[in-house]
Amino acid sequence: MTKNFSINETAKLFDITTNKLRFYEKKGLIKSLRDNKNNYRYYTKEHLVRIQTILMYRVLNFSIEDIKNIMDKNYKDNILDHFYKQWEILNDEMHRIRLLKDSIEEIMDKMYESKEETYLDEMIESVKKINEVKKIKNNWKDRWNFDNWAKTYDITVKKDIGSLKIFKNYNEILQTVYEKSVKNISKGHNIKILDIGVGTGNLSKKYLNNGYNIIGIDQSRQMMNVAKQKFPNLKVRLGEFLKIPFGNSEFDIIVSTYALHHLNDDEKELAVKEMIRVLKDNGKIVIGDLMFENNNEKRKLLNGFTNDQIEEIEDEYYSDIEKLVIEFNKYNKKLERCKIDELNFVISIE
Repeated sequence: MTKNFSINETAKLFDITTNKLRFYEKKGLIKSLRDNKNNYRYYTKEHLVRIQTILMYRVLNFSIEDIKNIMDKNYKDNILDHFYKQWEILNDEMHRIRLLKDSIEEIMDKMYESKEETYLDEMIESVKKINEVKKIKNNWKDRWNFDNWAKTYDITVKKDIGSLKIFKNYNEILQTVYEKSVKNISKGHNIKILDIGVGTGNLSKKYLNNGYNIIGIDQSRQMMNVAKQKFPNLKVRLGEFLKIPFGNSEFDIIVSTYALHHLNDDEKELAVKEMIRVLKDNGKIVIGDLMFENNNEKRKLLNGFTNDQIEEIEDEYYSDIEKLVIEFNKYNKKLERCKIDELNFVISIE
């Protein structure tokens, strides 16, 4: 028999007052069960999930009315989807606070280091820079609609119907990324690996099968759902290059395939900074993706492509490896490249 919880048990569980539960019910956020004999309030496990959600939104300073609107619109039978939403809000808030912290630290440094007559101007510039970073992080959109693509992604890769045949060496790229990332690395749960843009889990599978501790992030819930269906033991979280949902220096290895080209140059600059932030000092990054050596090589290749092929390329942001070298050099990281075909490279950063 499923256990129901009394109002006192529920209040104790969440460390709140029974009056708060009555208030939420009065506002229409929850609707408790009633005992037929004495009209006492009781709560099911589904109620507990809803109460936890309400409390989370209140911590984030959402008004009662806002919470009601959110939950009336989005609260569905699939409780996991609702937790995804909470995770996304929390991750956004953590990154907002981190940006604010960086801004304050930079302002304080400017005040100490600058001359009295210039520090105000430099402080204003610091604030502007942080606001620009915030804007870039918050404005990235999935204009390729990966949620809709999730169920057919593996089929699309296999058929490789595009005019550029970008997936012709897909398996080789995944294997190369895997081999380069774990070279001279012992297996075991003490090694933490992050797969950015985990998609349907095809790269992560290689690490799971060989006993490595890997976690994948993706901005597409549907992609993650497919990955979990294929590989139940794979841990996945909502996240992306610009908002990696983990603390500083957590990972020994970061890997990614066919994801970085969805960021423009400004976004790539921030993505590099984010990867370095969560990477351990002696860690490595290995990325397999669509890239050009430099702008000159890009022009040469485009001269031999059809208009349809050029349009396909211009729809995304193939990386300029020389620019990536510059970005990683800022953090004293060296980049090595391995050319797979005319459009696909695997780069290793240590």
